[in-house]
Amino acid sequence: MLRRISPTDDRRRRPTVVGGGVLVWALLLVCCPRFTPAEAGAIWLYEMATPDQGTAAAGRAALALDASTVWLNPAGMTRLDRSQLFLGAGPIVIQNNFDVEPGTTTSGGGASLTTTLPVGSGFYVQNLTQDFKLGVSLTTLPGLVGDYGDSWAGRYFLEKAALFGVALSATAAYRVLPWLSIGGGPSLGHSRLGQDTALNNVLDGLPDGTLKIRGNAWGVGAVVGVLLEPTPTTRVGVQYTTPMTFQYNDIIDEVQGAGPSLQFFRLLVGAVVDVPVGSQIDLKLTMPQQVMASAYHALNEHLALMLNFGWQNWSAFGRPSVLISGNPNRRLSLDQAYHDTFHTAIGVHYQPTSAWLLKAGFAYDTSAVSDANRTVAFAVDRQLRYALGAQYALTKNITLGADLTVIDAGSAPVNQTGDPLQGTVVGSYSPDLIYAVGLNLIWRF
Repeated sequence: MLRRISPTDDRRRRPTVVGGGVLVWALLLVCCPRFTPAEAGAIWLYEMATPDQGTAAAGRAALALDASTVWLNPAGMTRLDRSQLFLGAGPIVIQNNFDVEPGTTTSGGGASLTTTLPVGSGFYVQNLTQDFKLGVSLTTLPGLVGDYGDSWAGRYFLEKAALFGVALSATAAYRVLPWLSIGGGPSLGHSRLGQDTALNNVLDGLPDGTLKIRGNAWGVGAVVGVLLEPTPTTRVGVQYTTPMTFQYNDIIDEVQGAGPSLQFFRLLVGAVVDVPVGSQIDLKLTMPQQVMASAYHALNEHLALMLNFGWQNWSAFGRPSVLISGNPNRRLSLDQAYHDTFHTAIGVHYQPTSAWLLKAGFAYDTSAVSDANRTVAFAVDRQLRYALGAQYALTKNITLGADLTVIDAGSAPVNQTGDPLQGTVVGSYSPDLIYAVGLNLIWRF
């Protein structure tokens, strides 16, 4: 029988959903053979250091003002009169604390930390004719990044995790009619998976052991878009990114310090599965598909308004497939009760002079997980975004931009109970803020 231990005050980083532009992270995970996550995380990010960051992504599928439209809506490339190169970079600063609350049954300690991650993005458009363009983009895929440490209260559910990937997309766009453009192309994705979880050896009177899982996989998808221009001052755009499925084979990398009484361990990667020690595990995950619909309308030569409505298929991510090789083999299709999410945003452009463009925006995203189903491995909540930005035309060929987004990521309350060796962890996040700075360069030639 396990002794109930009074909870201690624990403040730790959350592993949260990422996507958008954490480019340096993605390259590290692709290139490095071992799992070395930073001690931080981020949420689903529209922040890619692209110019629409200054409007909280409002209007992103309808703006079509620069080469970032290669990914944001490939149909918008037909609006560009010259070839363009777009480069964006900047830091994301994450400030969050996990507060342990009554009901937690394991010991733990920690500290609140502020951590910085680099972001980046790259896009290129080749101008072939007035109505036909080609483009290429390098972007990141949704995933998980986080490190709680090896002594926090929920370590038997998760210590640290990284599920990260990059997608290289090649697109083409064609103006079918003066008011209608279409575009799209294939995407090739590569994903890396890593997770460390503590193993409770209390029955053997031994220190915690560690379960380590690692995986690599390739996936194929696509991005497509449509742009309508009913009037010279109004644009409506729709962008769709397809789901991308990754098959990670033989993901159990190492089991360290497991006591002789430990016959099963619990796997937590978008799923919760009891697995016999010594088994081979294959995991299939589907990255969410997304639809983004946007509108842009210029009220006059100085002022324009933008709107967004988006949908992301997180319920598919919450239904992974697991193959346990043993005697007999078991294939499990699991449902973690994740919800599809919805995004709304409103933004404004104000151009006081021909050289300056000022931006502001607000966005709201629903949570992919209810309070009843939230876990430390997927501790996401609703998100509120507040954004400001500016662009300056240095010359007719070069434009510089800077944007700031403040994201309120919610309290994300967790009440997760596992088997007797894992116990229960109860708590919430306060504060839970993310500050994203984007700097970008547009070069037309």
